[in-house]
Amino acid sequence: MRASLLNRVLICVLSCIGASAWANEAEELLARMNQAFSEVSYDGVFSYYSGDELASLRVVHKIVDGVQRERLVHLNGAPREILREGDEVACLVMPGDDLIGLQDSIPTGPFARAFVRQFDRLSGTYEVGVYGSGRVAGRAAVRLGVTPKDKHRYGYRLWVDQETALLLRSELVDEHDNKLEIFQFNYLVTGEGVPDSALDAGSLEGFEVSHLRLAGEPHAVSAANTSLEEWTTGWLPPGFMMATSDVRRKPGHDVTNLVYSDGLAAFSIFIEPMPSRGAASMVSQHGATVAMTHQIGVGEEYHLVTLVGEIPPDTASEIIKSIRRKSS
Repeated sequence: MRASLLNRVLICVLSCIGASAWANEAEELLARMNQAFSEVSYDGVFSYYSGDELASLRVVHKIVDGVQRERLVHLNGAPREILREGDEVACLVMPGDDLIGLQDSIPTGPFARAFVRQFDRLSGTYEVGVYGSGRVAGRAAVRLGVTPKDKHRYGYRLWVDQETALLLRSELVDEHDNKLEIFQFNYLVTGEGVPDSALDAGSLEGFEVSHLRLAGEPHAVSAANTSLEEWTTGWLPPGFMMATSDVRRKPGHDVTNLVYSDGLAAFSIFIEPMPSRGAASMVSQHGATVAMTHQIGVGEEYHLVTLVGEIPPDTASEIIKSIRRKSS
C-alpha cells in the first residue's frame, strides 16, 4: 500500500513537472512566433476560411534598408493588392470595389500586424501547451494549443514552423471544437529565397490607388476626450481591457470607438446617436466574428451601440447590454 501510494505521488509530481515544461516551451515558441511575422523574410500563398467563405492570398514580407515592407495580393474574387512600406499603406483596387469605402475599418494594417497578438498576457485566461508535431506546406511544424479557461473566448490550434517560428496554420475553435476560422500556408519560401522584386506591385492598369497611414492620428474631433470619458462597460470578461479608443467623425455626428482585448481575442464597440428613423436590433455571426446592435436611452437621448469582434455571441450580448454613460 505504501509503495503504491509513493508511486502515485511520484507520477503526480512528474506529471506536474512535465506539464510545466511543456507550458514553458509553448510560451517560448509563441514569443518567437510573435516576432517572426515582423522579422523573417517570407513569400507565400495561404488560404483563409471564415464562415462559408474561402479566400486565397499571396503575402510577401521583407525588411529592406531597415523598413518593413509587405505585399498582400488577393488571388480570387475582386483583384486587390495592399502594399505597405513602414506605416504607409497603398490599396490597389478596381473602380467600385467595396474596399474603398472600408479603409477606415482596416484595424491593424496588412498581414504581419494582423497575426501578432499579445501572447504574454494569456496565462490568466488561457492554457497553452505543446501537442506534438505536424507538417504544413511541406515544412515540419510544432503543434500548439491555446485553450480558454472560461466560456467567454475561443481557442486556437497552431502549427508553428520549426525552422523560422512562422505560423503555418491556425484553427480557431469554439467550445464544441467546431472550426470557425482556418488559416493555412499552402506554399512558403523564407530567408534569402525572397527577392526584393517580389514586393513590387503587379500591373496598375485599371486600378485605383488609395493611400492611408497606419501610425497617423485617429479621426478625432475637438470633443474627443469628453466623448471617450462619457461611456463605460458595466461588465467585461476576465482578462479583457481597453486597447485603444478614439472618436470618429461621420456626417452630422461623431462615433465613439472603444477596442478591448485579452491579448488574443478582441472586440470593438461603436457608440453613436440613434438614427432619426431608429435602428432595428441585429445579431449576426460570420465565422468567429459576431456583430450585434443595442439601443440605449438616456433621458430624451438615444444611442445606438454596435459590437463587432471574435467572441461568443452570449458573451457579446452581456457586454453590449452593460454599456452605459458613466453619469447614468
